[in-house]
Amino acid sequence: MKTVTKWRTAVSSVAAVLVFFACNKSNSSNSNPSIPSGQSRLSLYMMDGPVQFAKVLIDIRQVAVEIDTAGKQTDEDHDDEWDDSYCGWHRDKDHKSVIWDTLGIKPGVYDLLQLRNGADTLLAAGNFPSGKILKVKITLGSDNTIYTDSATKYPLEVLGPNPYFTVNVSRVNVASASSNDFKLWLDFNLARSVFFWNGEFLLKPYLVVFNDQVMSRIKGQVLPEGGTALVTAITGTDTLYAIPFDEGNYQFRNVPAGTYSISFKGRNGYQDTTVTNIKVDSMKVVTVPTVKLHK
Repeated sequence: MKTVTKWRTAVSSVAAVLVFFACNKSNSSNSNPSIPSGQSRLSLYMMDGPVQFAKVLIDIRQVAVEIDTAGKQTDEDHDDEWDDSYCGWHRDKDHKSVIWDTLGIKPGVYDLLQLRNGADTLLAAGNFPSGKILKVKITLGSDNTIYTDSATKYPLEVLGPNPYFTVNVSRVNVASASSNDFKLWLDFNLARSVFFWNGEFLLKPYLVVFNDQVMSRIKGQVLPEGGTALVTAITGTDTLYAIPFDEGNYQFRNVPAGTYSISFKGRNGYQDTTVTNIKVDSMKVVTVPTVKLHK
């Protein structure tokens, strides 16, 4: 999918010090009564931008979020600038208003190629001290593998000195069910995350965070079933990837507005074909007419 944010390796731990700033204004009450006062809730979903491997198994151990407890999720995205809504600086000199908090997760190995064509999974969820979400950090384990076919597997080594990575979050990336109940989606772009170098496969996670409630989708079907290996949607310099399931259904999520060419790369002797002038508007599902490949 289109990449708007790169993973960055976390270079220092952040002390979990909680400081609230008051502006002599009354606090708004929680709109979701099941969430404790002074807390918010985040549900984090994960999906996959695929590659042509049989399996990509990623060992996820922990998910945490960085929160600026001096802010609100509706605040503009800016750092260390004066903001009247804070009655002062966005962050204090020592960044004492910024904390890390872990979310609830079932640690384990995820087959990312099962999360393609519009499928996603609830990766993590939990309450955190109310504030503005700044980053998501995911810690990986060592049990990462890649299958080049159904029987041949290789270790997938995490590139870099640390097993954890962070991705920045902007205000527009976060979907709001209520004033204290939020959702966020991660698109794991495997095409830009997996490398083969010096005889081994390396993993350098490359993700996009997005708000699925405001982004468009492209979907369709290509026949005969099992006759295509790769579908790409191209606009300008941006390319999106999908690998249909056996019945030929495919879907792109997190699609920016624009005019796309949809390319179908055949296999098993089927010829390639392209559908042009697919127009995508904001907050819309676009269905491509069914394509039938020929030998």
